Amino acid sequence: MANSMIQFPTVKHIVLFTYIIIFSTGFGSLAALLVLSIRLKQPFTRRMLLVQGLFISSLALVAIYYYLMQVMGLVGPRQQQVETVFGTIGTLLNMGLYLGMWWILGLREFRKARGKLNLGARISCLVSVGIMVSGLAGSLLPTSFLHAMTPTSLWQIFVYLTVAVTLSLFGLNLIKADMQQQHHAYRLLVHGIGYCTLAFVPLSLLELFLNRATQNSLHPLSLEYLFYLGINTVVLVASIQSLAKNPNSATAFEPVSDTTLSRFSLTPREKEMTALIAQGLSNKEIAGHLGISEATVRTHIYNLFQKVGAQSRIELLNLLHE
Repeated sequence: MANSMIQFPTVKHIVLFTYIIIFSTGFGSLAALLVLSIRLKQPFTRRMLLVQGLFISSLALVAIYYYLMQVMGLVGPRQQQVETVFGTIGTLLNMGLYLGMWWILGLREFRKARGKLNLGARISCLVSVGIMVSGLAGSLLPTSFLHAMTPTSLWQIFVYLTVAVTLSLFGLNLIKADMQQQHHAYRLLVHGIGYCTLAFVPLSLLELFLNRATQNSLHPLSLEYLFYLGINTVVLVASIQSLAKNPNSATAFEPVSDTTLSRFSLTPREKEMTALIAQGLSNKEIAGHLGISEATVRTHIYNLFQKVGAQSRIELLNLLHE
């Protein structure tokens, strides 16, 4: 009778299953970002590859640590050594994450649109990195004053507020960025990540109250996992949209009218270049078709971007078909 009873999964198994779900969507989002980088050719997607990679690495570190401590039951002197090593690596990954956010905010599309907001966000990213450096120094240097300061409640509150401000400012920069002239998949990607980042703050605050009410009985399950899943979902959906044909906008295979070409005062070579771009040819293919070097092709495309006011091939075709 006892053997026939339903065996409910333990918290350990639920946690590991949650990590597996996030990992699967996380690796999928890395592949999706690679697709977006190729399709949209935007610096943001390439820099997000680094940030997303650091996200997944941090989560992997937490999963391995949880497995060693809770599933394998690692205790004793080795436990302290493992905690020190994992804590150091985790801090370094988080420092890289905030530096990656600072790098993203340095893009022209964010700097020119929201000057003070952008500056505040970038400074906040650097302050967060400084806090992590202080915390790392305090844990590795037991005799320093930082070792006595970092475990205090005031320090923890200061760290939480700094992280909250940093993520809020980062999210606002992405949400308020002007994406009207961009591909719809790119708008979804930037604004979607912005909203997910903004949601991180209330989620972490709600989790703080829940942990107080339940005496950390739900640990290590975290509402912050919704943040990771949200970003992964946004990236996956954006990559699908970048591959889909939008009937309301120019596609990569529609010809550009002579009237539109004349409106931008394009040279005969630039008109020829535009027609080949509209056919979806790569720089190498265009060079072979015209009998010129790839460097010359890049120069012509750069001049086209300057005249039309575009930053990518897709945006160029969209503007030429308006």
